Amino acid sequence: MSIEIYDEEHQGASTESFGSENYMAKASEAKATGSAKKKGFGLSVKNQVENFSNGGFPLLITIILAFIAVVVSCLAVFFTSVQGEEKVMVPNVIGKSWSTAFLEMQAKELYPKLYLRYSDKPGEEGLVLDQTPPGGTIVKAYQRIEVTVSRGIAVDSIENYVGQDIDAVQTRLQTLFSGNTLVDVRPVVYQKSSSKAGTILSQYPAEGTIISDPIKLFLIVSNGNEAEKVTVPNFTGVSIEKLLELMQTSKLVFEFKSHDAAGGEAPGTVTATDKAGAEVEAFSTVTLDLAFPVRGEADETVYGVLNCTLPEYPYPVPVRLEATDAEGNTKEITTISHPGKAVQIPYIVTKGSVITLYAMDSTVTQQTVN
Repeated sequence: MSIEIYDEEHQGASTESFGSENYMAKASEAKATGSAKKKGFGLSVKNQVENFSNGGFPLLITIILAFIAVVVSCLAVFFTSVQGEEKVMVPNVIGKSWSTAFLEMQAKELYPKLYLRYSDKPGEEGLVLDQTPPGGTIVKAYQRIEVTVSRGIAVDSIENYVGQDIDAVQTRLQTLFSGNTLVDVRPVVYQKSSSKAGTILSQYPAEGTIISDPIKLFLIVSNGNEAEKVTVPNFTGVSIEKLLELMQTSKLVFEFKSHDAAGGEAPGTVTATDKAGAEVEAFSTVTLDLAFPVRGEADETVYGVLNCTLPEYPYPVPVRLEATDAEGNTKEITTISHPGKAVQIPYIVTKGSVITLYAMDSTVTQQTVN
């Protein structure tokens, strides 16, 4: 048997007998060469490990430190972005003009969100009425701040309602003056008339009155050919302060008798009511008895009843009683609707006060209380 052996060194091939002596020598030589190569590979790996141990450890430390530096940089960037914008204090812009408020917000790097609404005071148009959040609040920059700005008042003068239907007018008044503290629409006063029922016969104040100060709006409405009926409440036991409040919405004409409280009567109260529970025509006269406290010489509070005669009006008109004390402070005692002729109004004022009676804002009489 013969085998062809490729000799790399001589770049040729030879054919030897398997069992020949020459063949066996060459086989031993090849085995020795393979063992030497394997031994050389093992020595190479071992040398590399030794080399790394001797000089590669600082490189490993360098790689680890570089990795840590990259991680720390990434975390720093992340937390810086999460922290967001700087914080600022919201300025208080209520009562300022819209242009001024806008500039102050802009200076603080804030964005105003504008809302418009009607206000109930003349001269507020363009002024800031409210803001959310309020001034002094700490917020992040570039946040939106809700700012409410006045569009002015819905109307600035009283319209003409005479001849219109009361239902339509009341709907319009509700729309115009809802939440308006300057215009107080008083309960409607009905008057017997040949005009169609529900027709407004008269109004006070007149058309064109400028709404600059608080106004009470009175409407006189036709009740057709039938007179309006009301039931007389029982005022007995009611304090005089409460009575003055109830008189503002009452459709009765009051007549008063007074006496010093006695026999267990509560001072400063109504002790008797004429016609209590009876149904009468509107603005009929009822009589009330008043019990006044017994006044001592040192008492500074004075109880009394103002008596005055008015012209007779074709319909009930607003009548107002005010008191001005010695220091010049004026307060309203009450405002009632009255058809004219004899008028009586109770009062409680400090000694030395001046009481003034007005009918349709015209002075009727003044008295000093002592």
